[in-house]
Amino acid sequence: MPRQLPNWIESYLEYTENTESEEIFRKWVAISTIASVMQRKCRLPFGVIDFYPNMYIVLVGPPAACKGTAIAPARQFLDMLGINIAADEASRQKLVQALLDADAVHTDQHGTSYMHCSLTIIASELTVFLGYNNTELLAVLCKWFDCENRFIYDTHKHGWQEVNNVWVNLLGATTPTQIQASMPSAAIGSGFTSRTVFVYDKGGSKCIIVPVLSAEQRLLQPKLHTDIGHIKKMVGDFKYSQEFIEEYGVWRADAQQNPPFRDPRLLFYTQRRKVHILKLSMIYSAACREDMILRLCDFEQARNALHEAEVRMPRVFEGLGGNPLAAVQVQVMREVAEKGRVPMKALMAMFRDEVDTNQMALIIATLEESGWCAMDVVKREVVYKGDQR
Repeated sequence: MPRQLPNWIESYLEYTENTESEEIFRKWVAISTIASVMQRKCRLPFGVIDFYPNMYIVLVGPPAACKGTAIAPARQFLDMLGINIAADEASRQKLVQALLDADAVHTDQHGTSYMHCSLTIIASELTVFLGYNNTELLAVLCKWFDCENRFIYDTHKHGWQEVNNVWVNLLGATTPTQIQASMPSAAIGSGFTSRTVFVYDKGGSKCIIVPVLSAEQRLLQPKLHTDIGHIKKMVGDFKYSQEFIEEYGVWRADAQQNPPFRDPRLLFYTQRRKVHILKLSMIYSAACREDMILRLCDFEQARNALHEAEVRMPRVFEGLGGNPLAAVQVQVMREVAEKGRVPMKALMAMFRDEVDTNQMALIIATLEESGWCAMDVVKREVVYKGDQR
C-alpha cells in the first residue's frame, strides 16, 4: 500500500488539533516519533562522520501546560509498531540491558545489513527519569547521543558489557523549576543540554471543552499508522541534492557570523546546531518520502522548526545562575513582559512574601541597566522595552 499522506508531521498536527496541547509541542513530538521508527538503520554519511536521526527533545513549560497530552497519541503509534521504549524509571544498568535486548538486523535493497541496538526513551516526567544530580546517567546519555559504534560498560555482577552500534532517541517533558532542581550546574550549557533541543511554551492558549475527534480526524488515524509503518521500513543511506548542500552552506556561514544566542548557557548548543539541522532534515525527508534524498524543501522545514524552538529556548534557563534573586526576577520579568507596564506598588504586592523593597529595587535596577525595562519615575511604573540578549 502506498503512502496515504503528503507529510506525516503536518497530518499529526491536524490529527491532534482538538487537544489543549500547544502546536509547537505536538510538532516536536511528531518529529521524535519519526526518529523513533527510523532508528540506526538510517544514516547520513557526511565525510568521515555518519549522522543518525536520533534526537534529544525536551518539552518545557509550567505545570499543566499539557506536555504529556502532546506525547500520549504518539506513544500509541509507537506501541502499535512494537518500538523498543525504555521504562519511565530506569537505572544506568537497566538502560544498558534494554539496549542489549533491543539488538536487531535490517537489510536494505542492496543487500547491505545494518545491525544496531536502538532504543527510545519517553520520559513524561524527565526529573523522575534522570533523578537529581545524576551525573553518571547524564554522561552516558551524552555518549549515546553520538551513536558510538562500541559502548563498553563495567558492571558489578557481570564485569565488562559491550553494546554495539548504539542509538538512543529521547523525548522528555519537564518544567524550568525541575531543570534547575535536578541538573547539576556543570550540566547547564554543556554536555547533555548542548545535545538537547528544549522546546518551551507556557501553554494555556487553548481551551477545549470536549476533546473529541472530528470525522476527518478519525480518518487520519489509520493513515498515520500506515505511513509511520512505511517510515519504519526505511533502511539505508541518505544522500543530499546540490540545492540542499548549497543552502546548508549558506545557513552555516550565516550562523557563524550571526549566532542565534549570546547567552553563555547556550554557547555549546549553538556549536551543535549543525548536527541538529542534519538530523532534522533526515526526519523531515522521511515524513514526506522514502527516496532518502535530502532536498531543499527538507532543509527549509528543518530550519524553520529549529528556529521556531530557538526563539523561546532562553526561557528554559531563566532563573538559573548565581544571582540569589534570580527566581523572583524571572517572575517579575514575565509579569512586566505580559502587561507592558506595571506599577511598582503592584509588583511589591505580588512578591512581598519573597523580597523586600530594597531587593525589588535591585531587581528593577538590574533589568533597567541591561536595557530590558525602563522606570517611569513620574508614574512609578516599570515599562517593558524588550529582551536585549
